Amino acid sequence: MPDPPRLEFGADPETVVAKSNDLVRGRHNFSTIEQRIFVAMVAQLDRDEDTFSLQSVPIRKVSSETNESDLYRRIDNITDRLLDRVIEIRAQDEQGREEQFVKYNVFSRCQYDRGSGVVKAKFTEDMRPFLLRLKEKFTLYLITVFLRLRSKYSTQIYELLKMRQGLRRYRISVEEFRRTLALEEKYSRFSSLKRRVIEQARTELKEKADIYFTYSVLRDGNVPRAIDFFIHENEPVIQELKENGSDPGRREAMGREHEGSPGPRLDPKAMFMADLTQEKVEEVDQGRLEELHSRARAQAEQENPDTESEVVLKQRTYALMKARWKEGT
Repeated sequence: MPDPPRLEFGADPETVVAKSNDLVRGRHNFSTIEQRIFVAMVAQLDRDEDTFSLQSVPIRKVSSETNESDLYRRIDNITDRLLDRVIEIRAQDEQGREEQFVKYNVFSRCQYDRGSGVVKAKFTEDMRPFLLRLKEKFTLYLITVFLRLRSKYSTQIYELLKMRQGLRRYRISVEEFRRTLALEEKYSRFSSLKRRVIEQARTELKEKADIYFTYSVLRDGNVPRAIDFFIHENEPVIQELKENGSDPGRREAMGREHEGSPGPRLDPKAMFMADLTQEKVEEVDQGRLEELHSRARAQAEQENPDTESEVVLKQRTYALMKARWKEGT
């Protein structure tokens, strides 16, 4: 039985966040409100453009703050911090050894006009390869789900797990987990890290997100070395989101994609590659990828002879590519 369509496939482009996997794995120390502003602006991008324009986000979309004078002072401080925030991206060689790290400023400009209730900002050009014209190895999720989460650690874990949703599993060393969430100096005892970060995120995702996780801790003797996250679709929340207007089929009722849409295109090959680990990506040459796609597309068309919907065919092609890859055919 094919996987059900993910909520972000076919959703309105303005509700979908698209980030490169490198950016998802990048280390940062954004506060919750800073994360919300950042992600809300990412969702608004025209991802087919080559450069960034000025983005605007109403504060009411990301914060419950209502007192104008307090809000003005708070936004003044937040925009100061946003201009200083850095995302650190690390590269590894084929043996998994770190060979490089690069640190990027996220925003080149921030502004707020008193009484407007709107924060405006512009991404630095260094962010372009991580946010614009994404073709492979990127992660999609709904901004509406992200904004439900209150803990900044829940949102970071959510992004990491959405990156590997298609594989249903994500293993990360404890050291890498701490580094990615900027927890090197916090919760030195693993029991505290588990209680204050992992368990809190597990509870919050189960209540509010389209996916949730169970996990196991891999130990060397008594020393925790890695965390194995097992990713599950959260059917009650998915149904709730659909009933509230996030149904991916709603936009595709006419059986076609919106021409000229600024959102991420449904590209089965790109979505398939985005789900793979770096090691697996290196195993897939272009010829093998094309053959896998061709055979999956042919099967999708055979299974759906009466459909005129490219979205249905592409979603099914993507699911078949995953299944064939797993079977080794």
